[in-house]
Amino acid sequence: MLTENQVKILMKLHELEQSLAELYALFQEKFPEHKNLWSVLVKEELEHAKAVQDLYRLTYEKDASFSEGLIKLSAVESIVDYVKSNCEIGRRDGMDADQALELSRDIEKSLIAKNIFGHFKVRLEYTGMLHRLRADSERHAQLVQDEINRHKKRRYV
Repeated sequence: MLTENQVKILMKLHELEQSLAELYALFQEKFPEHKNLWSVLVKEELEHAKAVQDLYRLTYEKDASFSEGLIKLSAVESIVDYVKSNCEIGRRDGMDADQALELSRDIEKSLIAKNIFGHFKVRLEYTGMLHRLRADSERHAQLVQDEINRHKKRRYV
């Protein structure tokens, strides 16, 4: 059974994944030159938001467990607030494509965004889903970095 703090953390993790999808959808609209990257990130962040819900449900069905480890509710709340404030900055045309890419890379490299799914243990039949989610999360920072590198190369050629 989850503690009250664990439930709050999971709710905030769900909000984080949704907020990331919202941020990347905004970037997809504002910076269409990187639309392939943004569309992948939007799709996968929405999948991750649903996965957090599914994992939450699985904990109540005793098919999964969640251990917050070093994740603090206040830290997740801060990241959610940070993502949402950057959505507002983006809506006001307060950043360019380079800044959007660098922001995305930094967020994806953050410990919480990268390791959310490492705090779950699941029954054997759900391990494939959990492995995919972990791999997606780890891959996001590299996808953004690759796009930054391509963007820089195009600028200087």
